[in-house]
Amino acid sequence: MIMSGIEATGPALAFVTAAAIGAIIALDFGRRRLATGAVSLVLPVLVAGVIAAGAALSVFHNRTGESLIWLFGSETVDFGVSEFGVVAGLLLSCGLLVYLAIREDSWGRWPLALAAVACFAIAGEELSWGQWIFHWDTPQALAEVNLQNETNLHNLVDPRLYDLVYGAAGFFILAITAMFYFLGRRIWFSNGFMSRMAGFATQWLRGSSAGLATTLSAAVLLQHELFEEYSEFVLAIAACLFLLHVVRQPVRRSFSRVAHA
Repeated sequence: MIMSGIEATGPALAFVTAAAIGAIIALDFGRRRLATGAVSLVLPVLVAGVIAAGAALSVFHNRTGESLIWLFGSETVDFGVSEFGVVAGLLLSCGLLVYLAIREDSWGRWPLALAAVACFAIAGEELSWGQWIFHWDTPQALAEVNLQNETNLHNLVDPRLYDLVYGAAGFFILAITAMFYFLGRRIWFSNGFMSRMAGFATQWLRGSSAGLATTLSAAVLLQHELFEEYSEFVLAIAACLFLLHVVRQPVRRSFSRVAHA
């Protein structure tokens, strides 16, 4: 009885805590934007509103017996707009990371290449390595232990374990977002790869109309299983937007010119 109570209240408490942390960052963002004029807040508020509407639909979907499978999929079927959106976002991120790895002339090409491989592997898992498209039969040995009878590995794991992993990932995202947003160029001081990426992240979080909204929303939504598929979709959007921002920057751009503390 006690354990079931903890399982019920734990995600809700994590969600509220993450939302409170996100609100602190968002309020500072709003203060900065208001200093330049209320009009500059219109797009960020619109983005946040659209994400919130999607979150409400995700709750409705999960509270009504997965009535919006076409939009969010289900525990037993990998399908829906959000699922395909995640795959598309991962593949786009993979392509952008490959481009950045080729363009990079420092040791930074290796973590970029590794991130590209990770995006491709996760996209492959989400697609069941093509089974969604070509509809082959799952090998019997795998079908017996796979929760969704699919050709992938991630569905061999209890979904409740993913709740813990997602929650931890959400708080990690909140931590690095706060670090880049508030500390800016005080984190790294050189013109090296890490400093440039920190500068790009700071610039994007502070200057983009969608950057902070998508990042904070993903971090908060990752805290609760009601938003599991939707949080992946929002996170994929945030990753694509950030990588597109980095791609648009001049090669080897000086850190001092991209980050303003």
